[in-house]
Amino acid sequence: KTTEFRPFLHEEGLMAEIHIIGQITGASGFPKASLFCKWILQLGGGWRVVEGLVEGQTQADQSEVSDTVSWCHPLDIHLATRGIQGWPRIMVQVYRQDDLSRIDLCGYGIIHIPTKAGHHTVTCHTWRPV
Repeated sequence: KTTEFRPFLHEEGLMAEIHIIGQITGASGFPKASLFCKWILQLGGGWRVVEGLVEGQTQADQSEVSDTVSWCHPLDIHLATRGIQGWPRIMVQVYRQDDLSRIDLCGYGIIHIPTKAGHHTVTCHTWRPV
C-alpha cells in the first residue's frame, strides 16, 4: 500500500495542515448552578481557517447530584499554516446562569492544542475572577 502526502494548496502557495477534532466535555469544581462555556480559537498571523468555526458556545447544564456538568460540545476545525509560530489555542470562559437569568463569569482559561498527532485528553485549569 502506498501513502501519498498532498500538502494543502492555498492561494498563497503550499501550506501545512492541522485538523482539530474533539469535544469540550464538561466542567467540575464550579458552584452549583446552570453552567455553560464560550470558546474562541486563537491563532497566530500565519494561520488560516480552511473550514470550521472559530468560536462557539455550549448548551447550559446543571447537575443535581454533583459539581460536574456535561456539555459534549463538538469541535471540528481545519487549519492551514506556513509555519508553527502562533500555534493554535482555545480560550474558554465558563459562565453560570442563576434563577433570575443573570449571567456571571465563573472562570476562564487557555487550552494549548497538542503539537503531536494522536488522541489527547486535555484538562483546562481555570482562573476565577474575585
